[in-house]
Amino acid sequence: MTETQINPEPYQEWVTKFRHFYREFPIFVDSRYARALKSNEDFECYTSSGPQVWKTIGDEILFCCRVQSHEHLSACISAFLGALDDYGRLLDQDGKRMDVKGAAWIAAFPAPNVTVEIAGKDSQQASSSDQIDEEFELSADSSPSDFDFLGQQIDSGFRTAKNAAPDRCSLSIELAWLLAEAAHSEIFPAKFSYYGRHPLKGVIHDRPYPIIAIDAERSLARREVRKHERAVTREGEVECLHLRNFLESFMKDEGIELPILFRHGIDQEVNSLPQTYRDFEAAWSSTNQENQSRRSNEVAAVDAEDGTSELPASVNANLEAAVAQAERPTQ
Repeated sequence: MTETQINPEPYQEWVTKFRHFYREFPIFVDSRYARALKSNEDFECYTSSGPQVWKTIGDEILFCCRVQSHEHLSACISAFLGALDDYGRLLDQDGKRMDVKGAAWIAAFPAPNVTVEIAGKDSQQASSSDQIDEEFELSADSSPSDFDFLGQQIDSGFRTAKNAAPDRCSLSIELAWLLAEAAHSEIFPAKFSYYGRHPLKGVIHDRPYPIIAIDAERSLARREVRKHERAVTREGEVECLHLRNFLESFMKDEGIELPILFRHGIDQEVNSLPQTYRDFEAAWSSTNQENQSRRSNEVAAVDAEDGTSELPASVNANLEAAVAQAERPTQ
């Protein structure tokens, strides 16, 4: 008589692994983010501003948040890198040759990129209006899964993500520039790698794009291999100051707007805002005034049809005097 071994799990092993990843990895990010903020009690203002799940695409989880300062950006990226390291070590224990990899990029809103509602989702913004305001953007910050984000910087981010690997977290050039500046100011501790320039479809007209990554190798043995390889190829470490200067020159030459982000506790000045935002603000103000004027005219027209429009003050005064005279008792 033989015994039949029954699999206690109704699904294949990979299904269980992915369910665990979707459920647990965001928890790893939250934990690492809380640890990153503990370095300075002044950063308590960022407690509720950590990376949130935007959406999932296949076997990917996309996080997003509104970045408020160099220190906040550093905490967010450090949390993500730490979560990749923690979860990768957890996978190493299974010995299944599974791994995780990450990519990161930054985009400016409400211009030149845009926030749009997802059909069927509840929103505080009236669906009949295309005029976006700060309340709309704040609702996207608090519930990003109810929105989508579109624009060239979003597209570039997805393209650069194709260069991610378990030993490196790929970066868009805008984010790499900010992090290199933060690293130079000793705010962000990381080592960068440069992999030359390669065309990315649809990015800067398919001209060669700098491939930048943060080193994320967690294996001591493979770090040692990489160290010796650098010695053989005479490839040195990428200095954050040189990387920042190179990327700044590259973006200016390509007409790419430099992202503007300030240190913690420093207020942003109006004249330091990017030109795309100032152009958007001017257009938005003009459109908003036109919309308000049109709505006022529409309300006045409806009131006139209903007989509810206000009479001039002089007419109202004469009517009130006549009513008072009529109500006065006769002698």
